[in-house]
Amino acid sequence: MEQRKEPYINEEEAAATGFDMKAHARYTGRLDWSDSAGPLLAWAGSSITVRFQGSSANMRLAAVERNDTWVDVTVDGGEPRKYYIDESGHALNIATGLGDGSHTLVIRKRTEAMFGTVRFLGIELPEGGLFLKPPPRKARRIELIGDSISAGSGNEGKDGDPNIAEHENNGKAYGTLAAEALDAEMHTTAVSGIGLIVNYGDERVNTMTAQYERLNALHAEPKWDFAEWTADVVVINLGTNDSKYELDRAQFVSAYEAFVARIRSYYPEAHIFMTLGPFRSSPVKEYISEAYDRIHAAGDAKVHHFLFDEANRERDGMGETGHPTVITHALMAGQLTQQIKHKLGW
Repeated sequence: MEQRKEPYINEEEAAATGFDMKAHARYTGRLDWSDSAGPLLAWAGSSITVRFQGSSANMRLAAVERNDTWVDVTVDGGEPRKYYIDESGHALNIATGLGDGSHTLVIRKRTEAMFGTVRFLGIELPEGGLFLKPPPRKARRIELIGDSISAGSGNEGKDGDPNIAEHENNGKAYGTLAAEALDAEMHTTAVSGIGLIVNYGDERVNTMTAQYERLNALHAEPKWDFAEWTADVVVINLGTNDSKYELDRAQFVSAYEAFVARIRSYYPEAHIFMTLGPFRSSPVKEYISEAYDRIHAAGDAKVHHFLFDEANRERDGMGETGHPTVITHALMAGQLTQQIKHKLGW
């Protein structure tokens, strides 16, 4: 995909078209609407979908916190093109030479909050352009809770390199790919380095048990309103970071049970998949299996358990700092898709 860091247009060329922030777009993800200027996107995979008639389109996004955010833009289902977002909020040309009829553009945040957050400031069309009603929301909904693997960290890079924001592509992460295969809407609640009870670096505070309810991964407050969106499926892929440090088995199992109970309180009817991978991390995988057995034995029939196949490093390579490549993510997506189809009949 082509890197585009300088496609800004002259301000005098940006035509005002009366874009309505709420009426003319469909949003996916935990978006912060507290500022009237436009919603803030923090989580990887957060997206904006707009339909319109017109020969071209410009978008306005502005980096708000930290300054290494990248987004993908797809026009009419074509190949995604990635854009670096700076602090200016200037109009950014994303489509030209379009034909007659309706067009659909999707803006997807490639990177997670640790690299930055952006504010959506609108879409602009040329004179005569017309915004159309956005497509309806998908009927199926999946939430993925995980760490850097689920965010897509380093999946477009190569092992031996540091984590580079430009090489984190949530659009090619396994959860996003599975959601697309299942025609489902996805919320990715993923933070690099996070664990269930122990983060990378042997940090035992600010773990996922503390961060899960956040509206913005960078801030403890405000909290996400779970009444805004209800998942049909929740996939938990946590434990890879925990496994690097000394753990108390009873504490981990108890914490996992409590975390599933919290998720169940938000989504009473959801199917919850407890998983781990694509790196086989012992003894955490055994601890997760025990937690599943206890939850299932207590009567929750909508909780499921499986392990992702182990990554084949020789065959499929490794991404940055030992993360899965897009090849491994695609294989994981196929496995997750089959698991959900089998259990839910999708």
